Amino acid sequence: MPPQIIEVIGPVMVLTTIGTIFLIGMKMRLSAKVQLQEGSKSEEVERLADAVDGLHEEVRMIREEYTELHERMDFAERMLSSGQPPRALGEQTSTPS
Repeated sequence: MPPQIIEVIGPVMVLTTIGTIFLIGMKMRLSAKVQLQEGSKSEEVERLADAVDGLHEEVRMIREEYTELHERMDFAERMLSSGQPPRALGEQTSTPS
């Protein structure tokens, strides 16, 4: 091989090798970054799912309290519509003797 070709091919080979190493490094860095993002996304999805579950539980508790209050209100309305005067707390009903 003539020395002029070696003088041209040598630097081209060195630059190609350096460029390849650089691109491989960038690809490795990018894939690591993507893996970190995917990991944080799955953690965020899990956190949001837990939050939704918590909200479902709170709604269930509120519904139970609402049902209980509604039953008490119905009872109070029935007592008031019966026409009997309300009794004081602790007052006992006396039976005629």
